[in-house]
Amino acid sequence: MMCSSSLGAKLNVPIDLDTLEISAAPDPFGVWTHLAQSCPDAWFWHSWRFMEFISIAAQKNDARNLSFFVLLDGKPIGLVPLMVERIQIGSFSGCDAAYYGGPLPWPAFVPDIPCFEEVEGYAFQELERRARTAGAGRIRIRLSPPRLLGNEQQRLVRAISVHHYLDASYVSHSLSIQDDTLRSIRDRYRRYVKKFMPHYNMAVIDGEAVTPEIEETYFQLHVKDVGGQFRSRESYHLQANLAREREAFYVTATHLGRNVIAGMLLISVYKGAAYDNSVAVDPGFQDEYVSHLLKWTAIEALNARAVQIYELGEKAVLPTTISIPSAKNRGISYFKEGWSRDSTKLVVAAEKFLDFDFLCAITSRQLDAVKTHCALEAIS
Repeated sequence: MMCSSSLGAKLNVPIDLDTLEISAAPDPFGVWTHLAQSCPDAWFWHSWRFMEFISIAAQKNDARNLSFFVLLDGKPIGLVPLMVERIQIGSFSGCDAAYYGGPLPWPAFVPDIPCFEEVEGYAFQELERRARTAGAGRIRIRLSPPRLLGNEQQRLVRAISVHHYLDASYVSHSLSIQDDTLRSIRDRYRRYVKKFMPHYNMAVIDGEAVTPEIEETYFQLHVKDVGGQFRSRESYHLQANLAREREAFYVTATHLGRNVIAGMLLISVYKGAAYDNSVAVDPGFQDEYVSHLLKWTAIEALNARAVQIYELGEKAVLPTTISIPSAKNRGISYFKEGWSRDSTKLVVAAEKFLDFDFLCAITSRQLDAVKTHCALEAIS
């Protein structure tokens, strides 16, 4: 492969690109972890431990981890997360290149590599080739570095114009953590905290403090909160390992009168930026606004640790023909808005359909959602 200048002119600079599956690497954990730390566009989504959690959590969907390294002159300079999992859309059964139902992390690369556009383009070609070989009917990817790099839109435009992706970017609740962050949250939230915080002992737990008992407590709480066990017990162990290895921390709320943990929140922290990972609250304590106590304590902990960025997750926008948020998603987004207070970030994302039947299934599902929202009767 020949390298091009930023103006598109061919340069007489050959580059030797190759790939290596993680299963073929002599030290996949070590190499992947080093790259995830070194690549400025890699966040917690890219970490080996988080990828391991996703792989196990998605086993109910027969997920296959096909992730690979990109090599330049024989040296690993990039990582490409790739999982292919089974998906059911109405009567359609297919495979999706996704991360436990969400977008794959965007291919990430070490800084200052020559011919970046060619290297990323090669990674995209390999990603699509491998996804097609695995039977995937769609690829979804998300470019969400811990801090904006300034090239996100250019990379999205290349994915669209060169590799025929579609723009799937979205807005996410995000706030800057400062000493006065909690002063700007919704007034009602502060009243809840003032009223109910004295009833609880709040704790932040990571490292060796994440005991088997803490792991089991979160498992039991989560099953109780969501109304059943919908992923393997091992996946909860791997979530706890994130906190054990300090890629995350738990916040716990122990009710002083009953001496039981009523709620737990898991926050991913990687490269000085945080993301809401998972939460579970005993339904019997919902009327004491335990979720608010957990979030308040998490923000205090992030500020104490000098973590400046805290992303809460996708914002539920007003219904469109492309996206109609459910009532549950609107409720979750409203809760998050009380903390972020209109502070958001644009998350660059893209998707590409590899199979026409897959596309038809997605559009048919969206058509049904629009019909229901608009209270339309089917035309006979």
